[in-house]
Amino acid sequence: MRIRLRKCSLIVKTFILVGLFMITYMVVELSVSSFSSLEKEDHTRNRWERDLHATEEKVEDLSRPLYIKPPPNPNAPGEWGKAAHLQLNSAEKKMQEESIEKYAINIYLSDQISLHRHIQDNRMYECKSKTYNHRKLPTTSVVIAFYNEAMSTLLRTIHSVLETSPAVLLREIILVDDFSDKVFLKSQLANYISSLERVRLVRTTKREGLVRARLIGATYAIGDVLTFLDCHCECVNGWLEPLLERIGENETAVVCPVIDTIDWNSFEFYMQTGEPMIGGFDWRLTFQWHAVPEQERQRRRSRIDPIRSPTMAGGLFAVSKKYFEYLGTYDMGMEVWGGENLELSFRVWQCGGTLEIHPCSHVGHVFPKKAPYARPNFLQKCINE
Repeated sequence: MRIRLRKCSLIVKTFILVGLFMITYMVVELSVSSFSSLEKEDHTRNRWERDLHATEEKVEDLSRPLYIKPPPNPNAPGEWGKAAHLQLNSAEKKMQEESIEKYAINIYLSDQISLHRHIQDNRMYECKSKTYNHRKLPTTSVVIAFYNEAMSTLLRTIHSVLETSPAVLLREIILVDDFSDKVFLKSQLANYISSLERVRLVRTTKREGLVRARLIGATYAIGDVLTFLDCHCECVNGWLEPLLERIGENETAVVCPVIDTIDWNSFEFYMQTGEPMIGGFDWRLTFQWHAVPEQERQRRRSRIDPIRSPTMAGGLFAVSKKYFEYLGTYDMGMEVWGGENLELSFRVWQCGGTLEIHPCSHVGHVFPKKAPYARPNFLQKCINE
């Protein structure tokens, strides 16, 4: 009897031990499972946060230009678009005067100013705070025609475009050398350009004039939009996106930036901070600037909306490549420059398009003291033709 009791007691103890072991195992298993689940959730959350952060970084990166400007040097002449004045001796003054006589621009001073100088962004607050969906904007090819241009103003124009245009939007810069005869614009320029990405140099085999030189450049363009610039310009940050956004909204819109003045003698950058002016003309078909009429002010919902303009200055504008071809491009009979801007302006309005100036796009332009080169037989051709 005692043996049976002992056996029963042993069996009971065994069951109790097994039960305690199973309970302990279940508790540990649940703890590990909960910890793993929490760890997995944390890992998933962290990965999602990292992906979101990476996506935000990618969105921000879309506004980055192909090249980044070096840090500003406040002691450098002309930095931030300020007027530059040099202390010159008599020999240096003579060289400066000779450069002005030769180019109608103070090239002696230009050569002392950085090719990468910074320009103060004094655009309207709404312009600087506006954001863009860069992936939905059309791309552009920038066409720059030149003839015997000074090296420093030409290179500053190129670097300005490269350093202020989002890389995702800028397909290329096409330089068209309209049969220049300056030695430094031959191999020296070609060697310099070869080190820059997305810049190509096209040379004409005879003097074509501004209009045909631009058209030659346009035939090589692969961007959705053609952006024409002169060869002595400086672009302000954020200059390109407003032009492309507007053309993305309306393919028949021909859009011009606000053309700010760069002084030919001091290279001071004068930015128009208020409402820009629009283009007009007189009965001699001479281009003129006019104040925005009240009815146009009333039509616009915001002060950063594009402003409709009867005509354009012609040196700086963006147009859909398809619409430009639909218009018939430039009149191939136009010589050098002058007149083509009005002729194209009239054609835009007559062919269902609109001509506009965008207040958020600013490009500085050096207006020479006088026409820097001769236009042989210009008046005779005008009369005979």
